[in-house]
Amino acid sequence: MMSAMDPPLHERVYGGLKADYLAGLFVPGKKIDIQELATRHRSSKTPVREAAFTMVGEGLLTHHADGGFLVPILAPKELVELLYWHMQLLITVLATVKESTLRQALQPYAVFDQETSAVGIAIRTNEIFLAMAEATGNREATLDVRRLNDRLHYSRIAEATAPIYSAKELAIFTSMEVESFRKATRRRVEAYHVRKIDRQLQVIRSERQI
Repeated sequence: MMSAMDPPLHERVYGGLKADYLAGLFVPGKKIDIQELATRHRSSKTPVREAAFTMVGEGLLTHHADGGFLVPILAPKELVELLYWHMQLLITVLATVKESTLRQALQPYAVFDQETSAVGIAIRTNEIFLAMAEATGNREATLDVRRLNDRLHYSRIAEATAPIYSAKELAIFTSMEVESFRKATRRRVEAYHVRKIDRQLQVIRSERQI
């Protein structure tokens, strides 16, 4: 009989916690209930803690002051740095991918499914940016963009207070009616991130005035 420490169990529990994370089931800043997760994923608390430690290493969770784990609330300065690096990675990605390949990669997202929940918008954002990276065929580029997507996931959920507007913002990325789709996508990537970065810089400036 397999023990609680067997790798297949850890992989299953880790996959379950990662799915919970992406589904927006955690509340940033609130301590995660390890026992509740253990019950949900049919395991003891040990594999859940091990999976949580892995996610701490990925920057997705952090340690709670009273013990345990939580999804961190990212400070504006940290968000600026993550957004800037995410933008630079995507610009590099777009410089190496063929026009036809990029069109093919983003074509599935050209028809929006009217998903207007904040979590749905965040997941859609992740998928679009990941598709750009996957179009390069470069595994490392894909992994790096995926890691940053995951770290930005809850900030994207939080900012999607007007999901319909956010959905329209994403739809711009898959508007194919342009002469040079790759150049247009680069401009769209830059504009998208600059807007997000400027918003955080405004928060930083306002905090300094208090």
